[in-house]
Amino acid sequence: MTPALLVVALLVAGLVLLAIEVLVIPGVGLVGLLGGAAVLGAVALAWVALGIGYGLLALGAGVCVTGLLFWAVPRTPVGRKMVLLETQRSGRGPDARLAALAGKEGRALTPLRPAGTVEIEDRAVDVVTDGLYVEAGTPVRVASVEGNRVVVEPRKP
Repeated sequence: MTPALLVVALLVAGLVLLAIEVLVIPGVGLVGLLGGAAVLGAVALAWVALGIGYGLLALGAGVCVTGLLFWAVPRTPVGRKMVLLETQRSGRGPDARLAALAGKEGRALTPLRPAGTVEIEDRAVDVVTDGLYVEAGTPVRVASVEGNRVVVEPRKP
């Protein structure tokens, strides 16, 4: 087998193995690794046996076909099941009840080192401090609420 034919065979085999990995058995498995190794082997063989021109041609072909697969796979029925094409509009964001806790006072149920649980208005809330250690039972005040992160500080007497 001539080196040119071997380069083409390795390149085609590698791309087929990569396509099988993506479309049939998704994951980073042995088939994908073998496909990647075959493509790299084809490029290296073309570079060494056929010269820099054919090496660049094999590299360009591999990059173009891989780019084409990245473009085409999400548009196939299998790809639509694997890739999210639109931004999700719904879902849970920060709890609006947490934002209402800003400035409220409570009592540490557990030691805060720096994370723990505080009771505020008869409700247990997971909180953090700004690096301070706070004993259980210490009165605290909610300093800020950042998304789902409630920051407390010991209450000043």
